[in-house]
Amino acid sequence: MPGPPWDDDPSADGATILANIDKLVRSMRADAPARTLPGVAVVQRWHATIYEGCRLPVAGYAGHFRGDPTVAELVGYEVGVGPRQIDGYPDRVGLPASQVRAAVLTMLTNLGQAVAVLDNHVPTGKRPADPAALQSIAALAATVHGEWVRIHPFAKGNGRTARLWAAWLALRYNLPVFVTVKPRPADADYAIAARMSMGRPPDYRGEHSAAVAVFTGMLTRAITLSP
Repeated sequence: MPGPPWDDDPSADGATILANIDKLVRSMRADAPARTLPGVAVVQRWHATIYEGCRLPVAGYAGHFRGDPTVAELVGYEVGVGPRQIDGYPDRVGLPASQVRAAVLTMLTNLGQAVAVLDNHVPTGKRPADPAALQSIAALAATVHGEWVRIHPFAKGNGRTARLWAAWLALRYNLPVFVTVKPRPADADYAIAARMSMGRPPDYRGEHSAAVAVFTGMLTRAITLSP
């Protein structure tokens, strides 16, 4: 039986979460020159680190995917956002818990193939100057972010983890972190694009084109302001 819902963070945990995210981003920055690809365990560790020292409805929610059989409360734990529609589902729905792990593995495989191509065009430690490479990075960041939000692997913290993916990709290519992790970007277009990236039954298909446009604009502004 699914565990209790995990909706809002206790207000007292806000500063802790900010400090934990700052620690993660600093670690990503230090590790960026190695250009390693995070695996499932690393991303789960990101999530656990975000919530270190915080009060959770169930301790096992941190660092474990929905559907994880080792955490009974996450088996059958389904998520959605927005009001319920006539078919009984919320406006946007994460993948069924039983499909989460396989979808994450597919996403990581696709990401590995994409960064292998980019790595050949952008030398380690160098900031890409080619507009086509910058556009490719922005589009990939938007797509990875969108896929993470579409899958919604965790009971909570999916947006933050999706933005950590964008930070990881920016730092890999010596770019400024152009998507703030917390608080989330105040841009209304970002919120709309993130919602569009989520799907609904029966195909759970998201649309990431709006996110690509938003991320391209964010990267352009960040480069303009960055030395």
